[in-house]
Amino acid sequence: MKRPSNWWFSSTLASLLLLLSTTPPSPSSSSSVPAAAAVAKTPLTCDNLVVDGHKYNLAALAGPHTAVTSEYTPPTHHNTTYTVDVCGPLVRRGEVDRAERCPDGTRVCAIKRRWDPKAGKTIDIDQVIPIVVGAPGTGDDDKAAAVAWEAKRLPRDGDDGGSVTKDGKKEGLRLTLSGETKYQQRAQRAVVEFRCNADLVGTEGEWESVEEYVPPKKEKDNKERRREERGGIWRREEGEKKEDGDKKKEDNIESKPEKQLMKDGAALVWEGYKRERDGNGAEMDTLYLTWYTKQVCDAAVDQPVPEASHSSGFFFWLFVIGFLAVASYLIFGSWINYTRYGARGWDLLPHGDMIRDIPYLMRDLIRRILNTLQSTGSRGGYSAV
Repeated sequence: MKRPSNWWFSSTLASLLLLLSTTPPSPSSSSSVPAAAAVAKTPLTCDNLVVDGHKYNLAALAGPHTAVTSEYTPPTHHNTTYTVDVCGPLVRRGEVDRAERCPDGTRVCAIKRRWDPKAGKTIDIDQVIPIVVGAPGTGDDDKAAAVAWEAKRLPRDGDDGGSVTKDGKKEGLRLTLSGETKYQQRAQRAVVEFRCNADLVGTEGEWESVEEYVPPKKEKDNKERRREERGGIWRREEGEKKEDGDKKKEDNIESKPEKQLMKDGAALVWEGYKRERDGNGAEMDTLYLTWYTKQVCDAAVDQPVPEASHSSGFFFWLFVIGFLAVASYLIFGSWINYTRYGARGWDLLPHGDMIRDIPYLMRDLIRRILNTLQSTGSRGGYSAV
């Protein structure tokens, strides 16, 4: 007796494997993920930052931005430059010794220098503090320096943060950046609180620093930016001369705490670099910055992003379960008919006669429905007796 062909088993099994190897669509893959919770080492997309259902665009704040502070602890004067780039890693301009700069992939860096009042200039670097460091990368590849971040939309009313606008409402965004790098065995993080100010872009009034970083490409041809920088240098030199005279008078007085060197209308404000404790009780250092910009005003924020529908995923899995059930029934039924009875061809299928009759049953059903509809439509009213 000739052994039956197993072509039907091969084709059914191949179809089943093909379906199982297909990745089902995830309901969340087509929508932006809200950033209300910390996202570990994922790129921070400044031009499409979704927080609590609202989309922010912080691309105008890309590039290095600085806040410079000064302090006096007798007999030493110090100037500290805090540089932050929320959109990508910082890149120093020119060749700088590795010991005098933060490592590659740094988003927030602090460099503390000694100030010589007699010479009127900084003379040496005392500390290089990498506050937020991601994976090593370059200035042209933001994704190469992913960091852990958390964003929270500040309320428009109440006392929980935010800035009061002209209409009495509070608007803003709080962004927390952190990395795995520690300084003196303490974890580091930066908390940047963006507050609404419709009159400021966010780049105004920055104090010029000794450290030079590579700016974003879009700012290289900005003449207004260069004029502002030249004005800033002049103001810085004038301020340093005035500060130099004040410091000569202060050589024998008490120490002065760290404070920011500010211009009028400065958008980036240094609020402090404080030692705190985390949830586990371990010591950590936190840099607090306040950034005034119109980019976080409600007028610049897109409407709430609608949540993704889960109906497509439900129907997909319903189809998969139904297909697997039918395929399992046919495969095991055919295997039993083959091993027990030596069936082949259509006889392999369980209830093969019924399956062969399905097209004819469907044809009769459709014909009966059509006849019923036609007979119902042709009779109007009562028939004559």
